Amino acid sequence: MLPQPVKTADITDENSAQTYLNQAIMTTFCRVLDSSRLPPDVVMKLLATALGQTYREVAAAHQDGGCPCGWRPQPGTDIETLRTSLEEAAAPRRIDDLLSMAAVGRA
Repeated sequence: MLPQPVKTADITDENSAQTYLNQAIMTTFCRVLDSSRLPPDVVMKLLATALGQTYREVAAAHQDGGCPCGWRPQPGTDIETLRTSLEEAAAPRRIDDLLSMAAVGRA
């Protein structure tokens, strides 16, 4: 059973935002892969480049502190956090990892 698509109106917290982004990136990846016929690793590299460019643009817009959100970019720390997040998300999950197990029955 496929997960229900998350619409932007459904984004209310970090979990729903993560689900929305996962779906949007997978959809974009598949469309580019299908239409371009580029190898998956090339499309993945292009996605990583797009994320880096997005960070650079958003950080530049927040550099002067003019945004009311209060975020202050710290490129060294921010980029290391992005790198760590990518490594953790991309690493294969262990078979005995409870998050990767399918629920069977109920308690």
